[in-house]
Amino acid sequence: MTRVRLLLVSVAAAVAVAATGSLPAAAQANAWHRSALDVRVAVGVDGVSSATIHAEQYTPSRRARGVQVFIPGVTYDHHYFDLATARGTVSQARQAARSGWVAIALDRLGTGLSSKPAADSVTTAVHIASIDHFIDAISRRYARLPIVVVGHSYGSVVAEGVAARSDKVDALVVTGFMYRATPPSFEGFPELTPASTDPVLAGRKLPPGYLTTAPGSRKFFYHLPGTDPATLAADEATKATTTEAEIPGFSTEFGTGAFAAAVRVPVLVVVGQYDYLYKGGDPRAFVPDQKRAFGAARKVSAVLITNAAHDLALHRNAATTNALINRWAAASQRP
Repeated sequence: MTRVRLLLVSVAAAVAVAATGSLPAAAQANAWHRSALDVRVAVGVDGVSSATIHAEQYTPSRRARGVQVFIPGVTYDHHYFDLATARGTVSQARQAARSGWVAIALDRLGTGLSSKPAADSVTTAVHIASIDHFIDAISRRYARLPIVVVGHSYGSVVAEGVAARSDKVDALVVTGFMYRATPPSFEGFPELTPASTDPVLAGRKLPPGYLTTAPGSRKFFYHLPGTDPATLAADEATKATTTEAEIPGFSTEFGTGAFAAAVRVPVLVVVGQYDYLYKGGDPRAFVPDQKRAFGAARKVSAVLITNAAHDLALHRNAATTNALINRWAAASQRP
């Protein structure tokens, strides 16, 4: 048990509010500037020649220390990193901006305000190619600033693919995704249903074949004792889509680790104690398995967050997790 506890990040003294809601309005207004960012990118794979990636950008009021680019997972868009709820805003992106980072939370193709290709063209290869070119544009915009790519869940798979091929990525943060020798249980995973019939998404005229989680099923991604019900309600109200073409990318990377093996920049892996990907595994193997998967990376750290599940950025202790990521991102740039 002592070894297990050494892997855990204690959140007994977690902050009272998960992200930005506890700050006075004036302080929030002065900490960053929010703007929309739309970038037209080349793609050139799986029938998509070019597309537009939409992002929400948070620029710190002081001199920036670097750029964090956030990539959301399946059935999420940029709202995962900046979610307005009835009890305040839960925002990993704003917290990063308050810490001095240019925070860019994007919508993957097929989600949010980004381009909507045909469902069978919304693939992992398309995501990696489009976001690779998006990172190129960000690198030109913020020349000489280090770029840290932060993924969540399937977005972590995409982030690994981007980090493996891009010469513009300086560090990688993987959240809600991990490697293990034994398969996890997917029991209880939300049923995926047509977005065209979903109460939240039905009126958006999405292409045929777009899917989303069945109404009321997103609690699977949470450790409910550590979750504000208002956050869960806002998550349901802002949910996004996925396609069957995305699913092989997740399962293939989980099984082969091909992207991870090709990553050479520093890597941080962050997983919740109650994440379905972690449950049932050997706690003693968690850190060694991640270091083995990212065997070519310059350095690898792995942290397990207590009292949280898959959606780390949306639990009550999210501010503590976000602060850990921001500190690591800053330290990753040191020799």
